[in-house]
Amino acid sequence: MNKAQKRTWLCFAISLVTLLIAAVVITFIWVNEIDVIDIKTKSPAAFRISSLILTVPLILIVIISAQFPRKYYDERDKLIERKATIIGAVGVFIFLTGVIFFFYLISRVGSIRTLLIVWLVYLAAFVWFFISSVAALIQYRVGAKKGLS
Repeated sequence: MNKAQKRTWLCFAISLVTLLIAAVVITFIWVNEIDVIDIKTKSPAAFRISSLILTVPLILIVIISAQFPRKYYDERDKLIERKATIIGAVGVFIFLTGVIFFFYLISRVGSIRTLLIVWLVYLAAFVWFFISSVAALIQYRVGAKKGLS
C-alpha cells in the first residue's frame, strides 16, 4: 500500500466517523425537538466548545495532507485522485440537491436559518471527502485486480 492509499484510507475513516456522529446528533436533535439556535444565545460557552469540537476532523484532514504530500504521487495516483475528486463533487451536488428538496418539503415558512446553512456546508465537505475516498479506494481495488498496482 503506497502513501496515496494510506492517505485515502485515513480520509475515508475520518469522514465516515464524522458523518456517523453528525447523523446521530442530528437524529437526537430532531427526535427531542431541541432548538439548536437558542444554544448560541443561552449558553455561548457550550456553543464555543461545540464549535471547537467540530474543527477537530478538519484539522485531522489537514494533518493527513501534511503527512502524505502529493508531490510523491506517481501518475496513476494523480489520475485516481483527479477522477475521485470529480466523483466527489458530483456526489456533493446530489447530496445538496437532496437536502434542499428535503428542506423544501418540511419547510412551513419557506426559509432556512443561517446556522443550518453553515452546518450544511460543513457536512457537504465531509460528504465530498467520503465520496472521493470511496471512489479512490474502488479505483485502487480495480487497478489491483487488473495487476496495475
